[in-house]
Amino acid sequence: MKAGFIGVIGLPNAGKSTFVNTFVGEKVSIVTAKPQTTRQKVLGIFNAPQAQMIFVDTPGAIKAKEGLNRFLQQEFEKSLEESDALIAVL
Repeated sequence: MKAGFIGVIGLPNAGKSTFVNTFVGEKVSIVTAKPQTTRQKVLGIFNAPQAQMIFVDTPGAIKAKEGLNRFLQQEFEKSLEESDALIAVL
């Protein structure tokens, strides 16, 4: 069986967590109307007959220089580096 990490990226409140929850068929990420609810990567696993897909729900893409927003930006950037493929939620 093959496996891969798929980073789900987009702006804050774009629907990344909703996408991951829907695709894996269970609630693995919190979904709210508040931007920046996801503050660290959340993994959702989808098993297909020939492959396993690990979806990485990421914090929204933002530019920041300090504080919490800088931490969220770093989490987003790490997910880009660690993913085998990316899905952009617009």
